[in-house]
Amino acid sequence: MAVRRENGAGTKPRFDESRCRWWQKISYTDNAGVKRRKTIYGGSEGECKQNAKTFIKNVDDGLNVSAEKMTVKQWLITWLKTYKKPALEITSYAAYEHQVDYHIIPKLGGITLKNLKRVQIQEFFNEKAKSLSPGTLELIKAILVNALNMAVIDGYILKSPAVSIKLPAVKGKSVKPLSKDEISKLLKAASGKRIYSLIYLAVYTGMRKGELAALKWSDVDLKGRKIHVRNGVKYNRTEKKYQIGSTKTPAAVRDIPISKAAVAELKKHKARQSKERLALGDDYGNNNLVFATEDGGVWSLNSVALQFSALVKQSGIDKRTFHDLRHTFASICISQKVNIKALSEYLGHSNITITYDVYGHLLPGDKEDISDTITNYLAGI
Repeated sequence: MAVRRENGAGTKPRFDESRCRWWQKISYTDNAGVKRRKTIYGGSEGECKQNAKTFIKNVDDGLNVSAEKMTVKQWLITWLKTYKKPALEITSYAAYEHQVDYHIIPKLGGITLKNLKRVQIQEFFNEKAKSLSPGTLELIKAILVNALNMAVIDGYILKSPAVSIKLPAVKGKSVKPLSKDEISKLLKAASGKRIYSLIYLAVYTGMRKGELAALKWSDVDLKGRKIHVRNGVKYNRTEKKYQIGSTKTPAAVRDIPISKAAVAELKKHKARQSKERLALGDDYGNNNLVFATEDGGVWSLNSVALQFSALVKQSGIDKRTFHDLRHTFASICISQKVNIKALSEYLGHSNITITYDVYGHLLPGDKEDISDTITNYLAGI
């Protein structure tokens, strides 16, 4: 909306001796059509005039000057409640809110939205990269980019400062797949325990921990030897409990074939679970979960991780995390020359590059295979 300055309403710049600065009043019509007056300041007469011109141009370009003192914190809170809360499931919204409250606001929240600079955002990420994982940094960046883009649309700023922000390279933790002997030792240590079948299926399918914890019997086709991955268990920070929600990404929703060995183990597990259900009767939760607590409830992912760590220690193998079972599955498949695109879809990756970058580690013996391949090819020269 064009700014309209009334005849005689504006004043010439004047010098305020008590404050040692120049000032002038201007009239303008805001983007709601309301006529207003504003005092403009500057360190010199020329600066005062330039600030007035800049202000008029910003209003003319659609800037919502009624919120020019809005801070990054105030906008993020508004953005979350207005735009994200209605669109996200409760666990995802809680994750967004957590990143805003614990990471963004403490560092950037006090800055006026219109004064937020790209360099400040880049410095923020450079610092956060020292303590946060690449995945968390990506989420925080997505939050800031989306929130600031919406601030532009709503007229609170003219352009987003979150342009061309580069996430610092983060050296990932050294993760190595389990060897065949280590897998055997781990399964032996888990034998007879509730977590055994969950670990077994992780080894034989590469499914994520949250996907396994959310798996229902209605998603398992034992006859057709197929699993329908539809959900994931997530931690709800608001309600402080684990609950079933969406998968990690849309690509994670998939159907995967399973081996006869996995089917046989699931059948044995189902028989054991049926005995528990009969013993508890109505006290057993009606969740139809494949892997559940003693009373049929959703299994805490933290509990799974702790039990797994105890078994790793008991088995005598090198320290590992539950996610290393997925890494092991993928690495074995790559080592056995499985089609990489098919493997990427099986794992639920959004693109094939992730499969190469994350799970393309060489297993012991692979380097020797390469050497043998070259030797065989060049034989006779």
